[in-house]
Amino acid sequence: MKKLYYILFAASTILASCNGRETTDNAQIEANISPVIPKVNSTVERVLVNDNQVVKEGDILIVLDDANYKIAVQQAEISLALAKQNVSLSQSNKNTANSSVNTVQAGTISANAAVEAAKVRLDVAIKNFQRFKNLLAQKSATQQQFDGIKAEKEASEAQIKMAQAQVEAAKYQVASTKSSVQTSDNGVSLAELSVKQAENNLEAAKLQLSYCTIKAPCNGVVSKKNVQKGQVVALGQPLMAIANNENAWIVANFKETQVSEMKVGQEVEIEIDAYSGKEFTGKVESISQATGSKFSLLPADNATGNFVKVTQRIPVKINFTDKSTKEYPLRAGMSLAVTVKIK
Repeated sequence: MKKLYYILFAASTILASCNGRETTDNAQIEANISPVIPKVNSTVERVLVNDNQVVKEGDILIVLDDANYKIAVQQAEISLALAKQNVSLSQSNKNTANSSVNTVQAGTISANAAVEAAKVRLDVAIKNFQRFKNLLAQKSATQQQFDGIKAEKEASEAQIKMAQAQVEAAKYQVASTKSSVQTSDNGVSLAELSVKQAENNLEAAKLQLSYCTIKAPCNGVVSKKNVQKGQVVALGQPLMAIANNENAWIVANFKETQVSEMKVGQEVEIEIDAYSGKEFTGKVESISQATGSKFSLLPADNATGNFVKVTQRIPVKINFTDKSTKEYPLRAGMSLAVTVKIK
């Protein structure tokens, strides 16, 4: 019987080809299957779904132990609070330094004024000294008067030197204070950068915490569930898969001799083994650029050894256009036969 089936199918394939139709039963339904993989290492606290359960995108599937990650969030929050406090302290130091600059600059102005006043007094003292010197020479002034004027002149000279030294000291203090202001500015900038880093660390800790709640990546059906309560899971370990039940397509592997006139958009008749007697419709979506054997784990190398020519298969993607597929569940891996109308 099996031999007769193949003979009949081969005969129907040849007949269909002669009538502008290409047929193959080397086809199956494909669908997106999204793996559910943890992004953190932890222990499973709860598993909220069962095998073959329908779920929606965003539904909670698994809850992991989050104690360590909550502590990490709290530590990040403390670090952020300390960083903000350092900003306030640095800003206060900057304000103090700026105030000191103003005070020191006022002292410099006062020192310069003292120098100018000392210059005036010295000028007067020098003139008095010359006058009394002449008077002493003329015997019009006493030695005592001259000595007093001389002492006054020397005192004025000493006073102006002192005032000039105070000006230099004030200039040095201004430069030093401005340097402190610059250091304070740098301290504020570093403190603000520390705040940004602490904020990023907090966001990273919250993100890690969110990974303890594993949600469905898409609408579909829970499949290949391999997780239990109390199980220790590792980063990247497959726990289950979500088979998309809303978008399915067909991959039909036609012989290379069948695709010469096949084009995108051609109509397709579909017969699914699970629903015998029901015919579906579709359209050619795309044709692969390489044969299936080229994607195998060990592609054949015809340049070595004995060569045996084998007709290759080319995958053709076909989309359903029949809305009645909603009444007939389409599951990934279902076998079917397709006929493409090439003319």
